[in-house]
Amino acid sequence: MKIIAVRHTSVHVPNGMCYGQSDVDTASTYTVEKDLVVQKLSSEKFTTVFSSPLTRCRQLALAISRGVPVKFDARLMELNFGTWEGQNWNDIHRTYAANKWFRNWVQTPCPAGESYQQLLNRVEDFINHIQPVCNNHSVLLVTHAGVIRALICLLNSYEPKRAFEINIDFGGLLTFEF
Repeated sequence: MKIIAVRHTSVHVPNGMCYGQSDVDTASTYTVEKDLVVQKLSSEKFTTVFSSPLTRCRQLALAISRGVPVKFDARLMELNFGTWEGQNWNDIHRTYAANKWFRNWVQTPCPAGESYQQLLNRVEDFINHIQPVCNNHSVLLVTHAGVIRALICLLNSYEPKRAFEINIDFGGLLTFEF
């Protein structure tokens, strides 16, 4: 199976805002960024499209699917940052809960949210679910940086504690084959 993972385009949020699973809108640069994604995908063939149901992914998936029906799956949503969503990271950093989370974010859930291990588990569940159905196919995923990092960890045996060292640009594309 080949997976072509695309990160959504830039979002319309204040700088430094934690937005995770919040359903935020795309930035004013959406059309230009979408056209760049289309260009990057021009030589790629895919038979199935999955997307996070959040607007920033949904909009892009529908625009780049080339008529292939898009299947929306909540397991492709970004990390749930719980009560931190909508807050500025500078304010979050000052809290006891953040201090605890940053010491072991792989295992420690955000307040009323999830840990990175929980994200890894749901992405692994998604892969295990689609693998028998999509084996020998190319699959397009429109998702978030956290999910793409999870794919890197799961499919390339990358240490989860190093996941945030991986930069994934808005509109970025990574390919996995297994």
